[in-house]
Amino acid sequence: MPAKGRRPWFVGAQTDNLGISEERYMAKQPKKSPYFPQKRRNAASCLPFPPISARSFGLIQEKLAHDPFRLLIATIFLNRTRGEVAIPVLYSVFERYPTVAALAEAQEEDVVGMIHCLGFQNARARKCIALAKLWVEDPPVKGKRYRKLHYPNKGDGRDIKPGECVGDDDTRVAWEIAHLPGLGSYALDSWRIFCRDELRGLARDWEGAEAPDGFVPEWKSVVPKDKELRGFLTWMWLKEGWEWETETGRRRRASKKLRRAAMQGSIAIETNGSWILESSMAETSIYFEKTIQDK
Repeated sequence: MPAKGRRPWFVGAQTDNLGISEERYMAKQPKKSPYFPQKRRNAASCLPFPPISARSFGLIQEKLAHDPFRLLIATIFLNRTRGEVAIPVLYSVFERYPTVAALAEAQEEDVVGMIHCLGFQNARARKCIALAKLWVEDPPVKGKRYRKLHYPNKGDGRDIKPGECVGDDDTRVAWEIAHLPGLGSYALDSWRIFCRDELRGLARDWEGAEAPDGFVPEWKSVVPKDKELRGFLTWMWLKEGWEWETETGRRRRASKKLRRAAMQGSIAIETNGSWILESSMAETSIYFEKTIQDK
C-alpha cells in the first residue's frame, strides 16, 4: 500500500522510475492553467477615460466644484460606495435639504431613512449633519487654516496644536477645511483639486480661469489615493502633454503614441501605480521608471 499522504508513483524511493524526485516534479508543474494565462481583470481597477479634448472627465466633483459644501457631502456618500448607487441618493438629499442650514437642522433618523441603501447610514448621517452645523458656525475662509494630522504626508500637522488656526503667511502644512468633522483624505483631495483655488481668490475654477500669469493650480500638487481622482489627474496632465505617475506625482513628456491614444479616449486600467489606456487601435501604457525626475 502506498505511504499515507504520498502519491502512488512516488512510493518507496525518493525518485520515480525516471529518476525525478517528487519535489522536483512538483516544482516543474505549471503554476497557472495554460488555458487561462492572464488574471481576470478587476472591474474596480477600470474606468472610462474620455478623450482629452472632452470638456469633462465625468466626476460628480466637477459638477459641484463651485459648491464646496455639497462637494464635501458627496465625498461622504461616495466613500466605499459606487457612484451609480450614491449619486441618485445624494441628489435626493439635496432636494430635501436645499441649504446648509436646512441640513444642519435635519433629524438624524430622517437622513438615515433616506440613505439607508448606501450602508453605514448612521455614521454618514451623523457626519453630514455635524459638517453642516459647523459650516454654519465657522465656514472655511481664506487665511484661516487648520492641521490635518498626517495629511498629505506622514508627520504633517504635528507642529500645529489641535484647534490652532494659522494664517497664509505661516509655512506649516494646514488646510482651510481641516477643522470640519468627518473629512478624510478623499474629501480633502477632492476639495483641494476642485475648490481651493477659488476659495483663496487665486482663480475662478480648478483650471485657472482668470488667474494671473505664472499661476500654478492646486490640482498639480495633489497625489490622491482614490482611483477615480488618480484617473482624473492622469487625464488633466495628459491634456498638458505629460505622463503622470500616480504613486509619486512624478511626470515626463508623453509620447506621440500615448497622446494619440489619449485623444481617442478609451478604458483606463490601473496596474501597479500605472494606467494602461486600451482602445480599439492600440494599448498604451503610462509607465515610469524609478529614475525619472520631475521636470
